[in-house]
Amino acid sequence: MTVYVDSNYWIYWMDRRHPEHEFVTPTMRAAVKESIILNVTSFIEVAHYFRTLGEPEFSSRMDELRNLRTLTLVELDLTTADQALRFLAQYAKVGIGGRDAVILATMKLHGVKRILTHDRDFRKVKEIRVVDSIPGRL
Repeated sequence: MTVYVDSNYWIYWMDRRHPEHEFVTPTMRAAVKESIILNVTSFIEVAHYFRTLGEPEFSSRMDELRNLRTLTLVELDLTTADQALRFLAQYAKVGIGGRDAVILATMKLHGVKRILTHDRDFRKVKEIRVVDSIPGRL
């Protein structure tokens, strides 16, 4: 079954310095064995986090992510943007912002119902199932 992986889970998994790393690792290993969808917006968010790494480490990490065999990287097109605008209007009052609306649109257009995320706002979206293996507040 395909799952969307939010940028915070990628960052916690790829950067062992985070206390969340130990909690997301088993979940991420399982997801990588399945099928993952990721939009370019979230991919760039991960890249933004690692931007201060020097070359070639930055490129190595981003290539490793981009070239995962089970990863489908989805471009942002007008169909996705239109759907994101609908989600943005629908869920703005519960904390869903523009990037999160793009995630929801990507998930809907690709038939994905699960998301790995530590973003509590996604729990307010009834159409999806949030998977978060990070306990409470660290």
